[in-house]
Amino acid sequence: MSSSLPPALHNAASAFDSLPGVGPRAALRYASWLVVQPKETILRFARNLSMLAENITTCSVCHQWADQPICRICRDPSRDAQSICVVASSPDVRVIEETGVFKGRYHVLGGTIDPIEGRTPETLTIGSLLDRIKSNSPVINEIILALDTDVQGDTTTLYLRKHLQPHNVRLTRLARGLPTGASLEYADAHTVADALVNRKES
Repeated sequence: MSSSLPPALHNAASAFDSLPGVGPRAALRYASWLVVQPKETILRFARNLSMLAENITTCSVCHQWADQPICRICRDPSRDAQSICVVASSPDVRVIEETGVFKGRYHVLGGTIDPIEGRTPETLTIGSLLDRIKSNSPVINEIILALDTDVQGDTTTLYLRKHLQPHNVRLTRLARGLPTGASLEYADAHTVADALVNRKES
């Protein structure tokens, strides 16, 4: 980043540059756009980021992003507590919710198994998922494995299958309507809905 920039602009551009998928030039464009906006626009942007840091946590039950200790879905008595859809990340919950098909609850793993990236079963919330099943409160009848169809997703699915089968719970996974290697986060709602409806035994 050019040292000729005023420090405040340089720092803002550096902050944008730290975001995934944003290079130095794009970061400078974002910072340059912000600096010509009305002061209130910039302050509102900063307040929203501050609120994100202060108010967003993870649900103590399912581990998705929430603004309360237990998320809205886990608190909702109309959801089917006996069916859990296992996903890698919180954005995946949004994708499945947009289909309107699934009426159960979720469990967010916090990623998929990838030793190269330092993600092992111990660093994910797999232990918490097993605890939910063992507690029998409520009794879990079905676990839907809704993970990406890439190497890491398939590795995680195999690991979960091995550790969940002894618990006498029905294991299903999304139908192969999703292309191999596809990310659930970027799939359209219709494709995900079909994959849910036509899910098969894992």
